[in-house]
Amino acid sequence: MPLNEKALEPFLVDGEKIEVKGDSVIDTGTKTSGSCNIEVDDWLVVGLEVDKVDKLYDPMGELDSFRFQNREKIESLPFEGLGAVGDYNAMVSTGCAAGTADHLVVQITISRQSSGDVAERRKNIEAFTSDFVPKLKKELGCTA
Repeated sequence: MPLNEKALEPFLVDGEKIEVKGDSVIDTGTKTSGSCNIEVDDWLVVGLEVDKVDKLYDPMGELDSFRFQNREKIESLPFEGLGAVGDYNAMVSTGCAAGTADHLVVQITISRQSSGDVAERRKNIEAFTSDFVPKLKKELGCTA
């Protein structure tokens, strides 16, 4: 699935080679999941994880608090769902009525090597998330 280069650009570091490693979203009948890592010179810069699940999980709930550093709710997603952003990651839970489950959980992780202004990085993580998730939903054939 093509990514928006402008949304991805803030996380790319200078290097010789960019690689995308991972697998497609796979439906095993009991679980649907997939992951993808974007690397520059064998260093992880962006990690993506997708899981189809049975219910809408709230990334602001206590169950997922361990995933974040300085967690805040994403207030304005361009689609129905719940989201949270931290200093190095975002998590979104949204409807996806296709396949074996009715919801989709997307986790986006940015390398801890990312430097610069934390507020700007968080803004860039939100922008990438808002661009990526609708494209993913379309690719997976989500009807909700």
